[in-house]
Order: sequence, then structure tokens, then C-alpha cells
Amino acid sequence: MTITDIDWVDAAGDYMCLHVGGRTHIMRSTMKDLLSKLPSKDFVRIHRSTVVNTQRITSVCSLSKGEFRLQLGADVSLKVSRNYRKNIAPLLS
Repeated sequence: MTITDIDWVDAAGDYMCLHVGGRTHIMRSTMKDLLSKLPSKDFVRIHRSTVVNTQRITSVCSLSKGEFRLQLGADVSLKVSRNYRKNIAPLLS
């Protein structure tokens, strides 16, 4: 597995759940440490505990109260919190 294989990441306490091709791999790390290792041009933080590979986003849907929902393929839908909506602004144009 390489970094570009990662679809999205979510935090679970002191662990990161790396979602890759429908499978989940768990690693012990902090979000801050993991973000420092991921290329910022390909990965964007969309929630306090979620990072997504922008290459996997198939659509962006606007929700109420300034939030968005990202679709990754047919099976994964992730909510973008208001605090991180600025991070996906380049994807909206």
C-alpha cells in the first residue's frame, strides 16, 4: 500500500483508520502526525477527525447551514463540517 492508495482517513482515539479500496487498516498515530506525512495537494481535512484523498471525490453536494457532503465512489459519503468548508472551496469551482 502506498499513500496514493488511501481513499480517506478517520480518527479513532489514538489510532487512525486508513480506508483503502474498501478495506480498513489501523495505525497508531495522531492526526497531526499523519497530516504531516500526507501530500497537501492530494489530501484535505474535512472534519476534525476526517481527511480525504481529493482524487477519490466523485461529487460534492451542498447541505444546509454551510455544510457539504462528499461522495467517494458509490459506497462512501462523508460530511464536511462548517469549520473545514474552506478546505474544499477549490473543489467547488
